[in-house]
Amino acid sequence: MTDQIANVGILVKDFSKVPEINAILHAYSDNILNRSGMPYREKNVRLINVTLETSPKIVNELSTKLSAINGVSSKIMTFEL
Repeated sequence: MTDQIANVGILVKDFSKVPEINAILHAYSDNILNRSGMPYREKNVRLINVTLETSPKIVNELSTKLSAINGVSSKIMTFEL
């Protein structure tokens, strides 16, 4: 499969799930170009943005694993290279 640049936006509603999120992201660290996060205190959520360069299969796999965590959701935006 052709590699792509993908942004995975992660919304964390349950802060206790951060260690689980970090473990998943660590498993994909070879594909991660950038990661940034910020608390959105007014809404009591955390936002994480991860940029990857990899195949669509890997991006979908990562997003699926993240979204399977209770209190966490993720969305993908992709750019073909």
